[in-house]
Amino acid sequence: DYPEVVAEAAKEYSPALIANYTYDLVKTYNSFYQSVSILKEEDENLKGMRLQLSASVGRTIKSAMELLGIEVPERM
Repeated sequence: DYPEVVAEAAKEYSPALIANYTYDLVKTYNSFYQSVSILKEEDENLKGMRLQLSASVGRTIKSAMELLGIEVPERM
């Protein structure tokens, strides 16, 4: 949904749409992160999928923050 949100935000001149989307994404990912093991997962395929998902979420958050003019640290 992210590309559509960005397009709508640009069309409506509403950066709040990006901020709200990102906030919801972060809340959802935090729930996922708290409920499943990522690095300790024994199934390598599942571990790889979770790492890819995490990287994708990270890229989306970074992109959204850049659009909003907010600097983000490389690591936390």
